[in-house]
Amino acid sequence: MKKHFLQVCMVMALLCATLETKGLTLNPFKRSGRVRATSLIVVGNYMEPRLLAEIAQYYSKQPVLVISPDLDGGHQLFFMPTTAKATTDNADQFLEIVKHVNPKRIIVLGNEKYVPVSFVDQARAQYSVITLDSDDWSKNATALEEILRVGNLKSNFENYLTNIKAANK
Repeated sequence: MKKHFLQVCMVMALLCATLETKGLTLNPFKRSGRVRATSLIVVGNYMEPRLLAEIAQYYSKQPVLVISPDLDGGHQLFFMPTTAKATTDNADQFLEIVKHVNPKRIIVLGNEKYVPVSFVDQARAQYSVITLDSDDWSKNATALEEILRVGNLKSNFENYLTNIKAANK
């Protein structure tokens, strides 16, 4: 009887340990918290940066915030989480979206031609901001590949970009 009880306890302990490593628990009073995004990728709604951001999101599972200029001179925000549909917000919701994501760092793809300085300044006041602003998008892809620790990002970006440009001829 004692031997059987010890075996059951050992199996339960191994099961609990395995579930804990997967983020699950058998304790009904312990709830797993929201997983914090490592990075939030902020990008303008232009071909090269948007393509790079979406490829990076596919491989890294990090959220993307697209800033799209309006005809009236304002901006529209499109928040693209990794698991749900994109949402649309006004430009004044920028910091609220960033606070909701709560990233360790914000990666801005492009210079002020792509992402307005006002958004970068708002983010920089509260978060660590990395700006990849080379005019050579392959260099930006290489840097983003290293930051996110994602392999083949640059080669995939270059292949897709070549295919898009060839299709538009």
